[in-house]
Amino acid sequence: MLARRNDLSALKDRFARTSRVLVPGIFEPDFARSVLDTAKQHDGWLLVTRIQGQHREFDAAQMAALPAERLAPFEELVAAEARAGFQYRFERHLLYDNLRAGKLPDGPLRQMAETLNSEAFIALLHDIMGADYVAGETFCDGQLTRYRAGHFLTSHDDELPEFRRIAAFVVNLTPDWNADMGGLLMFTGKDGHVQEAFTPMFNTLSFFKVPQQHAVSAVAPFAKGARQAVTGWLRQGPPPAPTP
Repeated sequence: MLARRNDLSALKDRFARTSRVLVPGIFEPDFARSVLDTAKQHDGWLLVTRIQGQHREFDAAQMAALPAERLAPFEELVAAEARAGFQYRFERHLLYDNLRAGKLPDGPLRQMAETLNSEAFIALLHDIMGADYVAGETFCDGQLTRYRAGHFLTSHDDELPEFRRIAAFVVNLTPDWNADMGGLLMFTGKDGHVQEAFTPMFNTLSFFKVPQQHAVSAVAPFAKGARQAVTGWLRQGPPPAPTP
């Protein structure tokens, strides 16, 4: 599934200098397209956000069907949380958790979940980061994500000690995307200014050390389609036991 590479030295150098790198052509194009096509057909999306300081999940299709007057109180709660601090609004489908629970059917999504924990993929991440960053056993979790118009993720650093995150990654799946459409992965400095931004080009891998301050800019109302990706983390230690 992984594409052949001859740029590892350049990727390692970039990561060593900035603690982040954008890897082009991460998978074989046909495989990446098959994952995207399957994601487009998926009908079990959950809309995730924070309301009054708590993570909340909603059936995305049901929320999209609500009339504007019914949705207005929800919109205000989401906006109030964003004004107060950390907030997000996007749709997701858990790949790693469903794979562990035996609930991910055969097909491209299962292949993607398995590939993220393959020896080859994890070895590539280790090679890019270098021995100074990685010690001992690691694994990758992952989720399918969809950012529609107005969806966003405010600034945070991904550090949650109980999850033992070493690095984060985004497998970008949307073709014909450009910076004007939003959904940029933005890295910010201590002064609040954006130091660098990655446009989610098709079949690229955004990869960065954790903790690192970053955000996803709001998807523009005129964006063509949705920003689709597989996001996850390289985590320290053995994988959790399968969910019963």
